[in-house]
Amino acid sequence: MLYYLAEKYESLMYLKSIYLRGFLGFAISLMIVMILGKPFIIYLRRKKIGDEAKDIGPETHFTKTGTPTMGGVLIVFSATITNLIVGNLVNKFNLMLLLCMLLFSSIGFLDDYKKLTVCKKGLSGKKKMIGQALIAVLTWIFIIKFGISGTELDFGVMNPFSKNYLYIGVFPLLGWILLVLIGSSNAVNITDGLDGLVIMPVIIAASILGLIAYFTGHTELSQHFDLYYIAGTGEITVFLTGLIGAGLGFLWFNFYPAEIFMGDTGSLMLGGLLGVVSIFLKQELLFLLIGFVFVVEAISVILQVGSYKMRKKRIFRMAPIHHHFELQGLAETKVTIRFWIIGLLCGIGSLIILKLR
Repeated sequence: MLYYLAEKYESLMYLKSIYLRGFLGFAISLMIVMILGKPFIIYLRRKKIGDEAKDIGPETHFTKTGTPTMGGVLIVFSATITNLIVGNLVNKFNLMLLLCMLLFSSIGFLDDYKKLTVCKKGLSGKKKMIGQALIAVLTWIFIIKFGISGTELDFGVMNPFSKNYLYIGVFPLLGWILLVLIGSSNAVNITDGLDGLVIMPVIIAASILGLIAYFTGHTELSQHFDLYYIAGTGEITVFLTGLIGAGLGFLWFNFYPAEIFMGDTGSLMLGGLLGVVSIFLKQELLFLLIGFVFVVEAISVILQVGSYKMRKKRIFRMAPIHHHFELQGLAETKVTIRFWIIGLLCGIGSLIILKLR
Protein backbone atom coordinates (compact mmCIF):
# COMPACT_ATOMS: atom_id res chain seq x y z
CA MET A 1 0.00 0.00 0.00
CA LEU A 2 2.71 2.50 0.97
CA TYR A 3 4.77 1.64 -2.11
CA TYR A 4 1.70 2.09 -4.32
CA LEU A 5 1.08 5.54 -2.80
CA ALA A 6 4.72 6.46 -3.48
CA GLU A 7 4.29 5.42 -7.10
CA LYS A 8 1.07 7.37 -7.50
CA TYR A 9 1.96 10.60 -5.69
CA GLU A 10 5.31 12.25 -6.30
CA SER A 11 5.17 14.03 -2.95
CA LEU A 12 5.24 10.62 -1.22
CA MET A 13 8.30 9.28 -3.03
CA TYR A 14 10.08 8.96 0.32
CA LEU A 15 7.80 6.01 1.09
CA LYS A 16 9.84 3.92 -1.35
CA SER A 17 12.72 4.00 1.12
CA ILE A 18 13.71 0.50 2.23
CA TYR A 19 14.91 1.96 5.53
CA LEU A 20 11.55 3.58 6.26
CA ARG A 21 9.37 0.68 5.12
CA GLY A 22 11.62 -1.79 6.91
CA PHE A 23 11.30 0.12 10.18
CA LEU A 24 7.53 0.53 9.74
CA GLY A 25 7.20 -3.16 8.89
CA PHE A 26 9.03 -4.15 12.05
CA ALA A 27 6.97 -1.78 14.22
CA ILE A 28 3.59 -2.68 12.71
CA SER A 29 4.21 -6.41 12.87
CA LEU A 30 5.44 -6.23 16.46
CA MET A 31 2.42 -4.13 17.45
CA ILE A 32 -0.05 -6.55 15.85
CA VAL A 33 1.35 -9.54 17.75
CA MET A 34 1.57 -7.64 21.04
CA ILE A 35 -2.06 -6.50 20.73
CA LEU A 36 -3.54 -9.79 19.52
CA GLY A 37 -1.26 -12.13 21.48
CA LYS A 38 -3.15 -12.27 24.77
CA PRO A 39 -6.66 -12.47 23.28
CA PHE A 40 -5.44 -15.20 20.91
CA ILE A 41 -3.99 -17.21 23.81
CA ILE A 42 -7.25 -16.86 25.75
CA TYR A 43 -9.19 -18.02 22.68
CA LEU A 44 -6.95 -21.10 22.26
CA ARG A 45 -7.35 -21.98 25.95
CA ARG A 46 -11.11 -21.64 25.70
CA LYS A 47 -11.15 -23.96 22.69
CA LYS A 48 -8.70 -26.31 24.47
CA ILE A 49 -6.23 -26.12 21.62
CA GLY A 50 -3.24 -27.21 23.69
CA ASP A 51 -0.07 -29.21 23.25
CA GLU A 52 0.55 -32.54 24.96
CA ALA A 53 3.87 -33.41 26.58
CA LYS A 54 5.57 -36.58 25.35
CA ASP A 55 5.89 -39.56 27.66
CA ILE A 56 9.68 -39.39 27.37
CA GLY A 57 12.07 -36.58 28.09
CA PRO A 58 12.76 -34.21 30.98
CA GLU A 59 10.11 -34.35 33.70
CA THR A 60 9.84 -30.55 33.72
CA HIS A 61 8.12 -30.78 30.32
CA PHE A 62 5.19 -32.77 31.69
CA THR A 63 3.78 -29.62 33.30
CA LYS A 64 3.52 -28.00 29.87
CA THR A 65 0.61 -30.20 28.82
CA GLY A 66 -2.29 -28.00 27.75
CA THR A 67 -0.19 -24.99 26.77
CA PRO A 68 -1.89 -23.38 23.74
CA THR A 69 -0.24 -24.19 20.43
CA MET A 70 -0.55 -23.12 16.77
CA GLY A 71 0.88 -19.71 17.68
CA GLY A 72 2.45 -19.70 14.23
CA VAL A 73 -0.93 -18.50 12.97
CA LEU A 74 -0.29 -15.24 14.82
CA ILE A 75 3.14 -14.83 13.19
CA VAL A 76 1.80 -15.55 9.69
CA PHE A 77 -1.19 -13.22 10.12
CA SER A 78 0.97 -10.37 11.40
CA ALA A 79 3.65 -10.79 8.71
CA THR A 80 1.02 -11.00 5.95
CA ILE A 81 -0.88 -7.88 7.01
CA THR A 82 2.40 -6.00 7.46
CA ASN A 83 3.58 -7.03 4.02
CA LEU A 84 0.35 -5.81 2.44
CA ILE A 85 0.92 -2.43 4.10
CA VAL A 86 4.63 -1.80 3.55
CA GLY A 87 5.68 -4.28 0.86
CA ASN A 88 6.13 -3.74 -2.85
CA LEU A 89 3.39 -6.00 -4.17
CA VAL A 90 4.79 -6.09 -7.70
CA ASN A 91 8.28 -7.20 -6.66
CA LYS A 92 8.81 -10.82 -7.73
CA PHE A 93 10.82 -11.78 -4.64
CA ASN A 94 8.27 -10.28 -2.26
CA LEU A 95 5.35 -12.04 -3.92
CA MET A 96 7.15 -15.39 -3.99
CA LEU A 97 8.12 -15.13 -0.32
CA LEU A 98 4.54 -14.28 0.60
CA LEU A 99 3.30 -17.30 -1.34
CA CYS A 100 5.91 -19.62 0.21
CA MET A 101 5.06 -18.37 3.70
CA LEU A 102 1.40 -19.24 3.20
CA LEU A 103 2.19 -22.63 1.66
CA PHE A 104 4.70 -23.73 4.31
CA SER A 105 2.40 -22.55 7.10
CA SER A 106 -0.49 -24.47 5.51
CA ILE A 107 1.49 -27.72 5.77
CA GLY A 108 2.26 -26.96 9.42
CA PHE A 109 -1.34 -25.96 10.12
CA LEU A 110 -2.69 -29.23 8.70
CA ASP A 111 -0.16 -31.13 10.83
CA ASP A 112 -1.10 -29.24 14.01
CA TYR A 113 -4.84 -29.52 13.31
CA LYS A 114 -4.62 -33.26 12.70
CA LYS A 115 -2.67 -33.73 15.96
CA LEU A 116 -5.45 -31.99 17.87
CA THR A 117 -8.45 -33.60 16.17
CA VAL A 118 -7.71 -36.85 14.35
CA CYS A 119 -4.34 -38.38 15.22
CA LYS A 120 -1.78 -37.32 17.82
CA LYS A 121 1.01 -38.07 15.35
CA GLY A 122 -0.32 -35.48 12.88
CA LEU A 123 0.64 -35.64 9.22
CA SER A 124 3.04 -38.40 8.31
CA GLY A 125 6.62 -37.42 7.59
CA LYS A 126 6.10 -38.57 4.00
CA LYS A 127 3.14 -36.23 3.44
CA LYS A 128 4.99 -33.27 4.95
CA MET A 129 8.00 -33.94 2.74
CA ILE A 130 5.76 -34.15 -0.34
CA GLY A 131 4.33 -30.72 0.51
CA GLN A 132 7.80 -29.28 1.07
CA ALA A 133 9.01 -30.85 -2.17
CA LEU A 134 6.16 -29.24 -4.12
CA ILE A 135 7.17 -25.83 -2.76
CA ALA A 136 10.77 -26.59 -3.78
CA VAL A 137 9.59 -27.39 -7.31
CA LEU A 138 7.59 -24.16 -7.36
CA THR A 139 10.71 -22.23 -6.30
CA TRP A 140 12.70 -23.96 -9.06
CA ILE A 141 10.07 -23.02 -11.67
CA PHE A 142 10.13 -19.44 -10.38
CA ILE A 143 13.91 -19.24 -10.93
CA ILE A 144 13.61 -20.69 -14.45
CA LYS A 145 10.76 -18.38 -15.47
CA PHE A 146 11.69 -15.10 -13.76
CA GLY A 147 15.38 -15.56 -12.94
CA ILE A 148 17.31 -14.14 -10.01
CA SER A 149 20.33 -12.34 -11.38
CA GLY A 150 19.65 -12.94 -15.06
CA THR A 151 22.94 -14.84 -15.47
CA GLU A 152 24.11 -18.44 -15.22
CA LEU A 153 24.64 -17.72 -11.51
CA ASP A 154 20.93 -18.56 -11.18
CA PHE A 155 21.85 -22.22 -11.71
CA GLY A 156 25.02 -22.19 -9.63
CA VAL A 157 26.15 -22.52 -6.03
CA MET A 158 28.05 -19.54 -4.60
CA ASN A 159 31.32 -19.86 -2.71
CA PRO A 160 30.68 -17.95 0.57
CA PHE A 161 34.34 -16.92 0.80
CA SER A 162 34.66 -15.38 -2.67
CA LYS A 163 32.72 -14.26 -5.72
CA ASN A 164 33.33 -17.60 -7.41
CA TYR A 165 30.52 -20.04 -7.98
CA LEU A 166 30.01 -23.54 -9.29
CA TYR A 167 27.57 -23.88 -12.18
CA ILE A 168 25.53 -27.03 -11.59
CA GLY A 169 22.85 -26.73 -14.28
CA VAL A 170 19.07 -26.45 -14.44
CA PHE A 171 18.01 -29.94 -13.32
CA PRO A 172 20.69 -30.47 -10.63
CA LEU A 173 19.49 -27.13 -9.22
CA LEU A 174 16.14 -28.75 -8.44
CA GLY A 175 17.88 -31.37 -6.29
CA TRP A 176 19.85 -28.63 -4.54
CA ILE A 177 16.69 -26.62 -3.81
CA LEU A 178 14.96 -29.75 -2.49
CA LEU A 179 17.88 -30.37 -0.13
CA VAL A 180 17.99 -26.76 1.11
CA LEU A 181 14.25 -26.27 1.66
CA ILE A 182 13.42 -29.66 3.15
CA GLY A 183 16.55 -29.48 5.30
CA SER A 184 15.99 -25.94 6.58
CA SER A 185 12.27 -26.39 7.21
CA ASN A 186 12.71 -29.60 9.19
CA ALA A 187 15.84 -28.40 11.01
CA VAL A 188 13.98 -25.39 12.45
CA ASN A 189 11.04 -27.64 13.28
CA ILE A 190 13.34 -30.00 15.20
CA THR A 191 14.87 -27.08 17.12
CA ASP A 192 11.47 -25.97 18.41
CA GLY A 193 11.57 -28.00 21.61
CA LEU A 194 12.11 -25.55 24.48
CA ASP A 195 10.38 -22.33 25.48
CA GLY A 196 11.76 -19.56 23.29
CA LEU A 197 14.57 -21.72 21.93
CA VAL A 198 13.88 -21.50 18.21
CA ILE A 199 12.45 -18.02 17.70
CA MET A 200 15.55 -16.04 18.69
CA PRO A 201 17.95 -17.91 16.35
CA VAL A 202 15.32 -17.39 13.64
CA ILE A 203 15.26 -13.65 14.38
CA ILE A 204 19.08 -13.55 14.27
CA ALA A 205 19.22 -15.50 10.99
CA ALA A 206 16.50 -13.33 9.43
CA SER A 207 18.37 -10.18 10.52
CA ILE A 208 21.64 -11.37 8.94
CA LEU A 209 19.91 -12.46 5.73
CA GLY A 210 18.04 -9.15 5.68
CA LEU A 211 21.34 -7.25 5.78
CA ILE A 212 22.79 -9.42 3.02
CA ALA A 213 19.63 -8.87 0.94
CA TYR A 214 20.06 -5.11 1.29
CA PHE A 215 23.76 -5.30 0.35
CA THR A 216 22.98 -7.56 -2.62
CA GLY A 217 20.29 -5.22 -3.96
CA HIS A 218 22.44 -2.08 -3.60
CA THR A 219 24.77 -1.35 -6.53
CA GLU A 220 27.55 0.21 -4.44
CA LEU A 221 27.34 -2.02 -1.37
CA SER A 222 27.23 -5.19 -3.47
CA GLN A 223 30.47 -4.07 -5.08
CA HIS A 224 31.98 -3.17 -1.69
CA PHE A 225 31.23 -6.63 -0.27
CA ASP A 226 32.18 -8.36 -3.54
CA LEU A 227 28.66 -9.71 -4.02
CA TYR A 228 26.83 -10.21 -7.29
CA TYR A 229 24.29 -7.43 -7.66
CA ILE A 230 20.75 -8.78 -7.77
CA ALA A 231 18.12 -6.14 -8.51
CA GLY A 232 15.05 -6.09 -6.27
CA THR A 233 16.42 -8.02 -3.30
CA GLY A 234 16.03 -4.94 -1.12
CA GLU A 235 12.36 -5.94 -0.84
CA ILE A 236 13.47 -9.16 0.83
CA THR A 237 14.84 -6.93 3.61
CA VAL A 238 11.45 -5.26 4.02
CA PHE A 239 9.72 -8.65 4.10
CA LEU A 240 12.11 -10.00 6.73
CA THR A 241 11.78 -6.97 9.02
CA GLY A 242 8.07 -7.71 9.25
CA LEU A 243 8.85 -11.32 10.10
CA ILE A 244 11.41 -10.22 12.71
CA GLY A 245 8.87 -7.91 14.36
CA ALA A 246 6.31 -10.72 14.50
CA GLY A 247 8.94 -13.07 15.91
CA LEU A 248 9.99 -10.66 18.62
CA GLY A 249 6.37 -10.10 19.61
CA PHE A 250 5.83 -13.85 19.73
CA LEU A 251 8.89 -14.26 21.97
CA TRP A 252 7.17 -11.99 24.51
CA PHE A 253 4.62 -14.78 25.07
CA ASN A 254 6.82 -17.76 24.19
CA PHE A 255 9.76 -17.34 26.57
CA TYR A 256 9.89 -19.49 29.71
CA PRO A 257 7.39 -20.26 31.04
CA ALA A 258 5.72 -20.20 27.63
CA GLU A 259 2.13 -19.05 27.35
CA ILE A 260 1.94 -20.33 23.78
CA PHE A 261 3.86 -22.57 21.37
CA MET A 262 4.22 -21.83 17.66
CA GLY A 263 3.57 -25.42 16.57
CA ASP A 264 4.50 -26.74 13.14
CA THR A 265 2.44 -23.88 11.68
CA GLY A 266 5.25 -21.57 12.68
CA SER A 267 8.40 -23.70 12.75
CA LEU A 268 8.01 -25.37 9.34
CA MET A 269 7.14 -22.00 7.82
CA LEU A 270 10.03 -20.08 9.38
CA GLY A 271 12.60 -22.71 8.40
CA GLY A 272 11.25 -22.96 4.88
CA LEU A 273 11.24 -19.18 4.41
CA LEU A 274 14.85 -18.81 5.57
CA GLY A 275 15.79 -21.50 3.09
CA VAL A 276 13.99 -19.73 0.23
CA VAL A 277 15.69 -16.43 1.10
CA SER A 278 19.13 -18.07 1.13
CA ILE A 279 18.40 -19.49 -2.35
CA PHE A 280 17.31 -16.12 -3.73
CA LEU A 281 20.46 -14.48 -2.35
CA LYS A 282 22.66 -17.37 -3.55
CA GLN A 283 23.97 -17.78 0.01
CA GLU A 284 22.91 -21.35 0.73
CA LEU A 285 26.36 -22.39 1.95
CA LEU A 286 26.75 -19.31 4.16
CA PHE A 287 23.33 -20.16 5.57
CA LEU A 288 24.92 -23.26 7.11
CA LEU A 289 26.85 -20.92 9.42
CA ILE A 290 24.03 -18.40 9.88
CA GLY A 291 21.70 -21.23 10.94
CA PHE A 292 24.36 -23.29 12.71
CA VAL A 293 22.07 -23.96 15.69
CA PHE A 294 19.49 -25.55 13.38
CA VAL A 295 22.20 -27.56 11.60
CA VAL A 296 23.54 -29.00 14.87
CA GLU A 297 20.05 -29.89 16.08
CA ALA A 298 19.26 -31.73 12.83
CA ILE A 299 22.59 -33.54 12.76
CA SER A 300 22.12 -34.69 16.37
CA VAL A 301 18.86 -36.40 15.36
CA ILE A 302 20.43 -37.98 12.27
CA LEU A 303 23.37 -39.30 14.29
CA GLN A 304 21.14 -40.60 17.07
CA VAL A 305 18.80 -42.45 14.71
CA GLY A 306 21.67 -43.78 12.58
CA SER A 307 23.64 -44.97 15.59
CA TYR A 308 20.67 -46.76 17.11
CA LYS A 309 19.75 -48.49 13.85
CA MET A 310 23.31 -49.60 13.14
CA ARG A 311 24.69 -50.29 16.64
CA LYS A 312 21.60 -50.37 18.87
CA LYS A 313 23.35 -47.67 20.92
CA ARG A 314 22.55 -44.02 21.46
CA ILE A 315 25.12 -41.23 21.17
CA PHE A 316 23.10 -38.72 23.19
CA ARG A 317 20.87 -39.27 26.20
CA MET A 318 18.10 -37.86 24.04
CA ALA A 319 17.85 -36.12 20.67
CA PRO A 320 17.54 -33.34 19.56
CA ILE A 321 20.64 -32.28 21.43
CA HIS A 322 18.93 -29.59 23.54
CA HIS A 323 17.16 -32.39 25.44
CA HIS A 324 20.52 -34.11 25.97
CA PHE A 325 21.80 -31.05 27.82
CA GLU A 326 18.60 -30.86 29.87
CA LEU A 327 18.95 -34.48 30.95
CA GLN A 328 22.51 -33.72 32.00
CA GLY A 329 21.12 -31.27 34.55
CA LEU A 330 21.18 -27.91 32.77
CA ALA A 331 18.12 -25.73 33.36
CA GLU A 332 15.87 -25.17 30.36
CA THR A 333 16.48 -21.42 30.39
CA LYS A 334 20.26 -21.92 30.52
CA VAL A 335 20.17 -24.22 27.48
CA THR A 336 17.98 -21.72 25.64
CA ILE A 337 20.15 -18.69 26.35
CA ARG A 338 23.36 -20.53 25.46
CA PHE A 339 21.89 -21.60 22.13
CA TRP A 340 20.91 -17.97 21.54
CA ILE A 341 24.49 -16.90 22.20
CA ILE A 342 25.82 -19.50 19.77
CA GLY A 343 23.33 -18.33 17.15
CA LEU A 344 24.41 -14.71 17.63
CA LEU A 345 28.12 -15.57 17.39
CA CYS A 346 27.51 -17.52 14.19
CA GLY A 347 25.55 -14.60 12.75
CA ILE A 348 28.41 -12.23 13.54
CA GLY A 349 30.84 -14.73 12.05
CA SER A 350 28.91 -14.80 8.78
CA LEU A 351 29.11 -11.01 8.54
CA ILE A 352 32.85 -11.17 9.18
CA ILE A 353 33.17 -13.62 6.27
CA LEU A 354 31.33 -11.16 4.03
CA LYS A 355 33.66 -8.35 5.09
CA LEU A 356 36.86 -10.40 4.68
CA ARG A 357 35.98 -11.49 1.17
